[in-house]
Amino acid sequence: MTSEQMLEVVDMKLDEQQRTLYDPVISSFPEGGLLAWLAVTGSFLTLFVASGFTYGYGVFLSYYSMNLLKDNTVSQIAWIGSSAPFIHSVIGIPVGKLYDDGYFRHLMIGGSLLHVISLMLLSLCTKYYQVFLCQGLLIGLATGLIYQPSIAILGHYFERRRSLAMGISASGAALGGVVFPILLNNLFEKYGFATGTREAAAMIFGLLVIANLAMIPRLPNRQTAALEPHQTEIMTVDQPKDIPKINWRKFFDPVYVIATFGAAFCMMGISFPFSYLQVFAEKHKAIDSDFAFYVLSIMMSASVFGAPFFAWLADFVGVFNIVIPTITVCAGLQFSLLGATSKGAVIAIGLFYGFFSAAFQAMLGPIFSRLSFNVTEMGQRMGIGFFLLGIGSLIGSPIEGALLGSDYIWWRPILFSVVIVTFDWGFSHGCGQTAVASSSQDT
Repeated sequence: MTSEQMLEVVDMKLDEQQRTLYDPVISSFPEGGLLAWLAVTGSFLTLFVASGFTYGYGVFLSYYSMNLLKDNTVSQIAWIGSSAPFIHSVIGIPVGKLYDDGYFRHLMIGGSLLHVISLMLLSLCTKYYQVFLCQGLLIGLATGLIYQPSIAILGHYFERRRSLAMGISASGAALGGVVFPILLNNLFEKYGFATGTREAAAMIFGLLVIANLAMIPRLPNRQTAALEPHQTEIMTVDQPKDIPKINWRKFFDPVYVIATFGAAFCMMGISFPFSYLQVFAEKHKAIDSDFAFYVLSIMMSASVFGAPFFAWLADFVGVFNIVIPTITVCAGLQFSLLGATSKGAVIAIGLFYGFFSAAFQAMLGPIFSRLSFNVTEMGQRMGIGFFLLGIGSLIGSPIEGALLGSDYIWWRPILFSVVIVTFDWGFSHGCGQTAVASSSQDT
């Protein structure tokens, strides 16, 4: 069968199935087993490092502003922390293409080594431009190389339980957000910046070695349409004779476009409490400065449990049926901030918001995989999606900060954030009855 004939067959199957769970190219998925759960473990560790270290930038900002970069403004120092996740997301498009073409191992090893080397170089930095290059640019590139492939690889092993697998992986990012700020703070206090950074690099190196060994690609890649020698030796798969080329006309269908732009808009607003809850509580004297450090950790600890719970539930009721009610709850919790003037209220909102917002974060991978016509194009769909999400996360916080102003008028950024998050209703409903109906068939 030629590539053109195969593409026609796939298109007919897609028209009939309307994105049901049955992949038209790969006929079977193990849905578990040793290698599958090892891949989940490796993905969990990768996100623990990649996202956790990003969440820990507040510790670096505090140290830089008072010591290493005290001659620079806080705004200049903050650009280092915001540049890394932006670069991480922006390179999603080429990373997705490389992943689909079979360069998973190259991306993972290259990104892991770059991450560790960047930290080693960071420990030697004494100037602003040096810190920016190492932590803003190189670490951003490193996390971008390993983040997306570590999520997409789970699609090789899971279809019916894919949301659960990706949700467990996403909880690694939340756990990293709890551990890394505390870890880095203690390392800097005990060993100093240079040695503490090298200690963190050594730990990250060990975790990424384990992650790389645990994740093994199972399916043939788009470039060669063939299994690697090690794949044929350790596992069996119904290998397709040919993998159809991407039909770009159908790739950018309205469902995918609306979902992607809607998710990017939602990302602008849903991160507001993570950025400003601590400042809000301090300005209203609801918490003292000693407790303020733990506000983000409280929110992230709730996300550790929220991500796998909602991911598990999504495999039964559908990913969009999880996103719609949870973002509605998030919008209500953001409005409730206006009345949070006590320590108990701040803690309660932080816990509930961390738990429910984890649903959106955990569903990003399943959403893009759910909207893929087959598993062999998942990398490029995620790449484009994470690219737009990166833009949303980059511009959201500065807009909210500008609305807040020097007078700290809180209702303005809260209203903006709520409206943007509620716009996610448009993305969820705008995906049409096709995606929603097919999601409800996930049982």
